[in-house]
Amino acid sequence: MKLFLIIFSLFIFTLSKEPNQLTALDIDISKFKVASSTNQIILVIPANYTTTSATLYFYIKEGEKWNQQLETRANIGKNGLGKEKEGDNKTPVGVYKFNRYFGIYDNPGTDLDYVKVNESHYWDGDSNSSNYNTLVNIETYKDFDPSESEHLIDYNPGYEYGMNINYNEEKTKHKGSAIFLHCFTKNNYTGGCVAIDRDKLKEIYTKINKDCNIIIDTKENMTRYQNYQNSKFINIGFLMIICLILTL
Repeated sequence: MKLFLIIFSLFIFTLSKEPNQLTALDIDISKFKVASSTNQIILVIPANYTTTSATLYFYIKEGEKWNQQLETRANIGKNGLGKEKEGDNKTPVGVYKFNRYFGIYDNPGTDLDYVKVNESHYWDGDSNSSNYNTLVNIETYKDFDPSESEHLIDYNPGYEYGMNINYNEEKTKHKGSAIFLHCFTKNNYTGGCVAIDRDKLKEIYTKINKDCNIIIDTKENMTRYQNYQNSKFINIGFLMIICLILTL
């Protein structure tokens, strides 16, 4: 009888486990902490913290399943990962969202608030400015000093399409600005942004929504952003097994 109860408890324990949704990366997208608040996740995964290349994956939750939309090569900062300050040529690590959508070209097919940039548009890189790390139209800000900022229309082909990753959204002085997901340039690295093929970025634009999260880090560090807490049913099953073994 005791053996039967032990086997039965093991069976309940097995049933109580949540099904995994492993991808080709062997990463369960459903386990990411942000998966409960979004149905879109972009992963940017380099091999290590010093490389300038990475792979970008785009997932969308359809029903109860996370489906990969695309996988593509990406370039990251000239000095790798781990951004700390303005001008360090590093790509930030962590979980972010997008808060600005823009490009030199016409809207690629998004319903989001897309700005087609012109000669008046800059990205403010002046840490002492109240508009630090934001898109600025100098027609609105007549006293704007462009000397430390990016004149977006000059960055062709890089900014043919771009999305601002909301790193340093709080505008902390000298922490860094203008961290974009943008198009490839002639270089195999960026100044801290994430760059991909233009057609791939256009594809993302046709599918992305305002709640999309982007997670940037190495594969071995991805567990930092996941939640593997067991459900109450698993805990109950485990306790039943321990109690029955102790009664033998």
